[in-house]
Amino acid sequence: MIYVFGAYEFDTGRRVLRLAGTSVDLEPKVFDLLTYLIQHPDQFVSRETLYAQLWPQQFVSDAALTYCIAEARKAVGDSGRAQRVIKTVHGRGYRFIAPVAEYLPDSVSGEAAIILPPLPTTALTPAAMTGQSASAPSLQPSDATESAWSVPVTLGAERRQLTVLWCRGVAASVHSRPLDPEELHQVMQDVQRVCDQVIQRFGGWIAQHFGDGFVVYFGYPSAHEDNARRAVHTALEIVGGMARLSQELQRQSGVEFTVHVGIHTGTVVISAIGSGGRRGQPALGKTPHIAAQLASLAAPNTVVVSPATLQLIEGYFVCRALGAHILDNASESLVVYQVHQESDAQSRLDVALAAGLTPFVGREHEVELLRERWAQSKAGRGQVVLLSGEAGIGKSRLVQVFREYIAGEPYTRLEGRCSPYAQQSALYPVIEQVQRWLQWRGDDTPQVKLRKLEEALEASGFALEEEVPLFAALCSLPLSDRYPPLNLTPQRHKQQTLAAALAWLLKEAERQPVCLVLEDLHWVDPSTLELLNLLIDQIPLARLLVIFTCRPEFPLPWAVRSHMTHIALGRLTLIQTERMIERVTVGKALPAEVQAQLLEKTNGMPLFVEELTKMVVELAPV
Repeated sequence: MIYVFGAYEFDTGRRVLRLAGTSVDLEPKVFDLLTYLIQHPDQFVSRETLYAQLWPQQFVSDAALTYCIAEARKAVGDSGRAQRVIKTVHGRGYRFIAPVAEYLPDSVSGEAAIILPPLPTTALTPAAMTGQSASAPSLQPSDATESAWSVPVTLGAERRQLTVLWCRGVAASVHSRPLDPEELHQVMQDVQRVCDQVIQRFGGWIAQHFGDGFVVYFGYPSAHEDNARRAVHTALEIVGGMARLSQELQRQSGVEFTVHVGIHTGTVVISAIGSGGRRGQPALGKTPHIAAQLASLAAPNTVVVSPATLQLIEGYFVCRALGAHILDNASESLVVYQVHQESDAQSRLDVALAAGLTPFVGREHEVELLRERWAQSKAGRGQVVLLSGEAGIGKSRLVQVFREYIAGEPYTRLEGRCSPYAQQSALYPVIEQVQRWLQWRGDDTPQVKLRKLEEALEASGFALEEEVPLFAALCSLPLSDRYPPLNLTPQRHKQQTLAAALAWLLKEAERQPVCLVLEDLHWVDPSTLELLNLLIDQIPLARLLVIFTCRPEFPLPWAVRSHMTHIALGRLTLIQTERMIERVTVGKALPAEVQAQLLEKTNGMPLFVEELTKMVVELAPV
């Protein structure tokens, strides 16, 4: 059957999507997704239905379906915001809303004969699908889920700080013969598929493709407070993904593929250049050129960064200096660094702990309230405390002070953090916590990890034949033959996994009091939130204190309950700000006019007080 919508032809027989006669590349799962949606036009299709159609008898994360939807939208010229083809029914599913005509291929002539209602008079063109016209392009806000492919519109020149990732790939045959161009093309298609997923997840924008690599911007069109960290996370995952892909390519076709990645942060000017189909928006300045030269210095499957980028990621990653190098068109040498891996630090506070924290100021009432809730929890009346406040207001610092207060007591400490990079990764903070609980090491083999899982579950009183397959699937751990596969629907598998995670937590609270801290709840994934909904009802009868932190914009999903306390953190008072400045300067007096400017510009925000005061002391020692 051939389905036509706008300028697209969707041929289920040949499994091909064509735009104006040109084939559009689709992954098999994406093609299957489009097939089901197109065959049910203008009908609501639930996420559960799509899971059952695409991954029958399998448990997959929410990110898998989200990725397929994003790829399908990309293929048909749709937009996650305009939604002229695939409409999202928020929190429930999707509808294919573009007008569709069905054709039956003619077996004699090879041409199609129409059998269902024809297309509307006005054809739906790709430009119309994205909400744009040829004469007046529509300015849509940037969306992180589309940032890897969407083409932003820049009006005039725009000056920005940008982190540029330059990735160069090298494909070689492990045999003596050189690679055929078609073989190289297929390799690059596989490489691009893996890289696109990673770049999309971390909010990068692919600015340029060239023969053996690509350039990615972090900080344009959407800026984030952690652009440099996003770029390095992306680079490390690309390197890991390419190593796995290269192993597969060597087995299948004898092709070895490596990548060389360079990253630099600097000021650029973004400006539209060219006309018509050749119009682009490059970053003008030295930053992309330095990133390209850093990539040339990188060994195969390594990441090299500049000092400017290192300053923004220091503490979050383990880096090693590679020595000084003189780059092209540079009069001075530049010390470059290789990034080896992530560190254990998950937040700004973790990084600050290594250098020493600024003395705590204020918040005496909030600390006392946490102590009271802890006493109630230890007595078997579990409590939930929600700390809300702006970024930099001191939520994590308050939790750290409370943690120091209970450090000498016998209790189980559980900590997790939601991530802006993992909002579509089901149960991300739960998986991180389980792996810490099991004390898995990076060099542990799957057999060692499985043994640790079995020992931990057995010690907690779980039936291994029931629980091991659930936790193994949760942590993507392959099972031995002695555990039969779970014949569960994806939804039932998810329910049993949530129940197992909840049971483990409650069993631990029976053994001794538990303090569970989950930070940055504003980035929580839907599956983790579902688990928290189950947990909230169980807390009052458990020796369990749960502390959540979130920003004010996070809509609280729970009604007011007797065992829940909401603490909204405000800014420091003028007197508290002065005390904090005094402690940062170690008692040294600042000029009156400098102190007045610090009080005015920081406006009682603890993070600003600390950072600006340190900057003043470094620039003009007192």
